Amino acid sequence: MSAPRVDYNHCFFFGLKAGVNLPRLYYTNPYIDDLPHDFIIKPSVSFFMEFPVSSLVGLDVEFNYQQRGGATTYDYEQQYKVNYQLSASYISLRVPLYFYMPVSPKIRPYLFLSPDAGTAFEGKIRLSQPGLDISESEVDVGASNMNLLYLGVVGGVGLRTTIAISQMTFILRFDTALNWGITDTFSDKEHAESVVSTNTYAYNHQGKRLSRGLEVHVSLGVVPNVKDDVCDHFSTSKRKKVKFEW
Repeated sequence: MSAPRVDYNHCFFFGLKAGVNLPRLYYTNPYIDDLPHDFIIKPSVSFFMEFPVSSLVGLDVEFNYQQRGGATTYDYEQQYKVNYQLSASYISLRVPLYFYMPVSPKIRPYLFLSPDAGTAFEGKIRLSQPGLDISESEVDVGASNMNLLYLGVVGGVGLRTTIAISQMTFILRFDTALNWGITDTFSDKEHAESVVSTNTYAYNHQGKRLSRGLEVHVSLGVVPNVKDDVCDHFSTSKRKKVKFEW
């Protein structure tokens, strides 16, 4: 007696993801949020493992390192050009769910959505205001001047394809996503005014300050060698089948 033939068109794989984050700080105080915000680019790197849920759904476990923050440059009293920058490094855990679209065996568009939870572990707050009493200042990011815990969501779109080289199969993905922080990055001490800011305009702690950003990544994963070749690696248009007997 034989069991039904089984098709596996999704495999466990693991690899590295690298790209850039284009961060910005959003303020619920409209007077602060309306300040000019500078365009900045920060690195983003992850190690990930993907587990098949079905032929069209994959679940990842991802450990991400990313720099976030923001910068603003504006004229103070129409005389002095002020530049304020906050940059912090984060490590976070993400668990994205990938939804693949069966367009072709070789190329698959996808959507993904993930929670994002982590902590900032180092960073700098820099202020430049030539002509004023304090022309330059720089402080380290810490629990007194920043909420180090971070919660948010990440969602985006991408394309996935497969590269077969000799006896190895690689999964190549290109995607772009929006990271949407939901926790206030101001610390409790800042809101309680037990920490004095050097620039109360760009650094005004009234309301919330939220970390947001646009991410662009390229990821390369490797499919481990599997006994009996039970996975379809997308390397050919003809799907492989395995017959189990007992």
